[in-house]
Amino acid sequence: MSRPDLTPGEVDHPLQALTTVLRGSAVPYGYTLTVLSSHSIVSHSHGPPSVFDILLFVVGAIAAFAMLGLLAERLAPEPLELGHADMIRAGVIHVVAIGLAFGAATLIALIPGVAAWPLASFAATTLYLFVASLEIVFARRLEHGK
Repeated sequence: MSRPDLTPGEVDHPLQALTTVLRGSAVPYGYTLTVLSSHSIVSHSHGPPSVFDILLFVVGAIAAFAMLGLLAERLAPEPLELGHADMIRAGVIHVVAIGLAFGAATLIALIPGVAAWPLASFAATTLYLFVASLEIVFARRLEHGK
């Protein structure tokens, strides 16, 4: 919805800037919450992590990101161009991606030993990014009536 007191293309209104910031930070914000909560739940179950545990957690997340990146690079034709409504709708249902990722990390945290650290971050990263992608597709389909 445009405001009558703003001319098209005007970008110095605080709410326009806020919209820009929110659109650009939605996925990184959700991923930050996912990683933080996943690390916290494994720490809660296994106690304070050693440096090695933290390294394993990082390696698990990197492996998941790399796997998804390779998959997308090989199978996706082109990235989607997102509109304003796409990001708003996806942001509203973004809690599903975070919730599923956190749920997986919570279950994996029950695994004894160091394996929980990389598995939790791998699963959380994979689920969050994949489900967030599905949410964007769903939002686009709602927007375009498909």
